[in-house]
Amino acid sequence: MRTFSVSFFAGTLVILVLAQLPDGAVLAVTAVVWLAAVAAAFWYGRRWRWLLWSSVLLAGVGAGALYALLTAVQVRESWLPQDWEGQDVLLTGVVVDAPELQPDGVRFLLDVEQADRGGYHGRLRVAWYEQNRPDIRAGERWQLKVRSKRPNGFMNPGGFDYEKWLFTQRIGGSGYVRQSAQNRRLAAASAVSANAIRQLLQERIQAALGDSPVTGLIQGLAVAYRSTITPQQWETLRKTGTSHLLAISGLHIGMVAGFGFLPVMLLWRLLPSLYLRLPVKIAGAIVGGVFACIYAVLAGLSIPTQRSLVMVLAVMSGLLLRRRIPFSSVFALALLLVLLVDPLASLSAGFWLSFSAVGLLAWLGKRRLKQGRLAFLWVQLALSLGMLPLTAAWFGGVSLVAPLANLLAIPYVTLLVVPLVLLGVLLTGVTPVLAALVWQVAAWLLQGLMLALDWLAGFSLSSVYLPLIPLPWLLLAMAGFWLLWLPRGMPGRWLGLVLLSPLLFYLPERPGQGAFRLSVLDVGQGLASVVQTANHTLVFDTGPKTSDSFDTGELVVLPWLRGQGITHVDTLVVSHADNDHSGGAEAILASMPVNRILVGAPGIASGYQPDLCEAGQKWHWDGVTFTVLHPDVNFLEQTENNRSCVLKIANEVHSALLTADIERPAEQWLIGQGAALQAEMLLVPHHGGKTSSSPDFIRAVSPVFGIVSSGYLNRFHHPNPMVVQRYAARGVKLLDTVTSGELQLDFPATSAAIQLREWRRGQLHAWNRSPEK
Repeated sequence: MRTFSVSFFAGTLVILVLAQLPDGAVLAVTAVVWLAAVAAAFWYGRRWRWLLWSSVLLAGVGAGALYALLTAVQVRESWLPQDWEGQDVLLTGVVVDAPELQPDGVRFLLDVEQADRGGYHGRLRVAWYEQNRPDIRAGERWQLKVRSKRPNGFMNPGGFDYEKWLFTQRIGGSGYVRQSAQNRRLAAASAVSANAIRQLLQERIQAALGDSPVTGLIQGLAVAYRSTITPQQWETLRKTGTSHLLAISGLHIGMVAGFGFLPVMLLWRLLPSLYLRLPVKIAGAIVGGVFACIYAVLAGLSIPTQRSLVMVLAVMSGLLLRRRIPFSSVFALALLLVLLVDPLASLSAGFWLSFSAVGLLAWLGKRRLKQGRLAFLWVQLALSLGMLPLTAAWFGGVSLVAPLANLLAIPYVTLLVVPLVLLGVLLTGVTPVLAALVWQVAAWLLQGLMLALDWLAGFSLSSVYLPLIPLPWLLLAMAGFWLLWLPRGMPGRWLGLVLLSPLLFYLPERPGQGAFRLSVLDVGQGLASVVQTANHTLVFDTGPKTSDSFDTGELVVLPWLRGQGITHVDTLVVSHADNDHSGGAEAILASMPVNRILVGAPGIASGYQPDLCEAGQKWHWDGVTFTVLHPDVNFLEQTENNRSCVLKIANEVHSALLTADIERPAEQWLIGQGAALQAEMLLVPHHGGKTSSSPDFIRAVSPVFGIVSSGYLNRFHHPNPMVVQRYAARGVKLLDTVTSGELQLDFPATSAAIQLREWRRGQLHAWNRSPEK
C-alpha cells in the first residue's frame, strides 16, 4: 500500500513538468505499453521478489501519471471554445455557488448545460454588472447572454498564477452578462440544494451580525463564503500565518468529526446495553464521519474541502477496522484517496502544506522533543521552522510571528469560535433567534482575537519577504531542517544551519557595472516596468487598480520586486494620471521605501511630495544614464497622454526608450526638437494604439525591439493591426505581454547582444494559455 501510494503520487507529478498535454492517441498507446510492462513484471515477479516490488512501483507511477493526464485533458476540453471568445453566446446553466456581491456587481459560477452556438458543457466564472439585475441565488437555473474568454491570467515571476488556480477549480473561462431581454430565470433552486442552503445560512449570519467587522470571517467558518472578508483582514491573517484557521480545512473537519463522538458517548452511557451491540468507538467513528461529510457539503465541497474530508475519513477508517493501524499506512491511504479524488492536487499549496504539516507533526511526536508544559511550544516552533522552506517557495515570504500567533489562535478558534459557529448553524433551523445570539457571541470572541492578531501583524517580523529561491536551494534547505532535528549526538547536525542559510542570504543576480536590465511586467491593459542597474532600481509606471481587491501594484509589482530581493526603490516614475499607469502607485509607496518620485502631472501621489517630470532632467547610476525627454515646458498640449513622461536609459553601447502613452502630437514635438530618440528598444507608445507610433517616429527611434504592454482581448483592440504593420515594415521585432508574459531584456555594458527572456514562453505549463492563442 505505502509503495503504491507514494509511486502513484510521484506519477501525478508529471503534470508539473509538461508544457503541453499529449493528445488522446499518445495517451492510449502509452497506456497499452504501460499495462503490458506491468503485466510482464507481475508475471515474472513470482520468481524474483525485487521484480515484484518494481512492478508495484511501475504500476503506481504509470497509474498516477495516466490518471493525472486524463483528468488534465478533460479539464482542457471543458475550456470555452476559442472561436466563442469575445462573442455573445446564449447559455443555459445552473448557478453553482452562493454569488459573491461586489461593489460593481455580482460574480458567480455557472455550470453550463447548453449553448445556442453548439454543444458545450463547462464551468464559467461570470460577472453581472447591470444595476437593475434580478436577484441570483445558488441552485437556480438561468438563461443568460454572456460574453466570455478562455482562462487567462498574468504571467510574472513571483506572481499568483491565476490560470493554474482556474485549472485546479475546473473553471473553463470567465465572462460577463450582456444586457438582453433573453436573460431570465428558468427554474428556482431545489429545496434540498446544498448550495441554496449555504446561501441561506450565509444570509442569516449577515442578518444576525449586520455590519460587524468579523461578519465575513464567521461566514467563512460556517459555509466557506469569504467574499466579505476585507483585504485588511486577509493581510492580517497572512502576516500572522493564521489564514488556515479561518478557512474550512482538515483541522475544522476533523474537529467536527470529533464532535460526532459526543452524542454517541452520551447515548451509550444512558443505554449501556448498546455496548453489547456496537463498540462506542465504532459508533462514534460512523457518526463523526457523517458529521464531517455534512460540514464538508456546507463548505461547498470544493476541491480543497474534498481533500480535507478524505484525509479525515481515512483516519476514521482505522477505528472502523478495529485495529491499530501504523500512522504511515493511514498517511499513505489518505494520500492515495486524496489523489484519486483530485489527481491535480499537487498544483495547490494546500496539498503540500497540509500533508507536510501532518507528516512533520507525526515525526516530531515520535521524537518527543520535550515533555511537560512546554511540549506544545517546542512542537509549534519545530513545525514553523520545518514548514519555512515550503512557505517561502509558495508565498515568497514567511512570518516570524506566526508561531506565537498560532499558539494563541489555534486553541482559541478551535475550542471557542468554531463550536459556537457550528452550534448556530444547528440552531438556525429550530430557533433562529437563539442561533443569532450564538453567532453574536462567536463574533464577539473573534473580534478579540483579531485585535490581538492586528497587534502582532504590526511588527516588522510579521512579513519577512524572500527572493525567488531556485528549487535546488529549497530542497537543500529542507534537508537542513531534518539535519537540525536529528537526535542528539548524531554527527554533522550543525550542517543543517549551513543548508538553511540560502533562505536568509540568497539574492538573485543583478546587472554588472555599466549594464542595465529592463523588465516589462504583465499587468494586462496597462503598464508597469522596472529598470535595474548594479545598485539601483527604477520603477516606471505601476499598472491599474480597479478595486480594493484588484490592484496590480499589490498583486504584481510588489511580489515581483520582492522576488528579485529588492527592498527599496530609488526612483518611482508615474508617467501620467491614467489609472492603467498610475493605479498601483499607492500600494508601492505604502509598502516599500521610495527615495524619489517623478510624476507627469500635478496631483499624482500628492501626499508624498513628488517632483514633476521635465525634459532635460538627467542622472547617472552605475555607469548608466537616465534622461527625461518629455514633457517640455514649452509643449502646450494639455492632454494627459501627450504630457506623459518619456525616459531614455543608455549606457556606452545600448539604449531603451520608455514612452508611456504619448500620441502623434508629442511624437512630432520630440522629432521637431531634435530629441535623442534613437534606441534599440522602444516601449511602444499608447500600447500600440492607432493614434501613436507614426511612421516618422518609428523611423526616428529605429528600434530593434518594440514592446507592447496590453491586455488579452482588450476592448481597445491594442495593438492596432496598422501599427503592427508599420513596425513590421521597418523590421522591428514586436513583442507583446499578452503572448510573452513578463519581458526581460538585459543590456550588457559591452557590444554583446541584448539578452531577451519571455516568461510565458519559458515557464509554460499544461494549465497555461498558449502564447499563440
